[in-house]
Amino acid sequence: MFSFDIRQFIDEEEEETASKAKSPIADELKTRLADIADRLNASLDSLVADCGSIRSRFQEIQDQLPEDLIDSVSPAVFLEQYKFKLERAKQRMSDRLEHKALETTIQVSRQQVNEEKTKLDALTAGPESTRQELDQLKQQESELLVQLRQCRVKISEAEKRIADLPQAIEEQKSKLKSSIKHLATLNKSLKPVPGTDAADAKAIDEVEQIRLRAILAIQNFLG
Repeated sequence: MFSFDIRQFIDEEEEETASKAKSPIADELKTRLADIADRLNASLDSLVADCGSIRSRFQEIQDQLPEDLIDSVSPAVFLEQYKFKLERAKQRMSDRLEHKALETTIQVSRQQVNEEKTKLDALTAGPESTRQELDQLKQQESELLVQLRQCRVKISEAEKRIADLPQAIEEQKSKLKSSIKHLATLNKSLKPVPGTDAADAKAIDEVEQIRLRAILAIQNFLG
């Protein structure tokens, strides 16, 4: 009757009690009950829409069934009364899915809004930051131009020194020759002087002593 073993969902005591209460069931009754069970395997949507055929079949054999079975099956053959409850439950589940999907969409949209705002802020602040960058670049350009002019001056000076180098070399050679010639002349005019400074100083001192003695003699004579 079912695509699964329903005994696993029945307490052992209840199953044992039910087994004891069971009496032999006629084949025709078994067939009808099996048919009812098969029809109850239909979708809930179809059952809550119309259980008339199942209900009729059940009512035909109801007086042959035990009370506990009647109590269990009776609600199932009147499932139309649960149509609104089932539809509301399914609608709420559908609404929840839609709500969840909408929340996801809102989250994505919110993130997109934040990203767009970030881009707008960047664009709004862009001119100022770009101007600052431009000013810095112009300052660097000015400094580089100064360095370039200084470098060009040094290049010109170096090129001039290189161009003037042969003449400077010749002039320096001429100066060197003149210095050598002058040195040779000086060497030729250098004559050796006899005696020593000590001997000459002694001679000078002897003359000085003569002068001093004369002065002293005159002073003594004059009293």
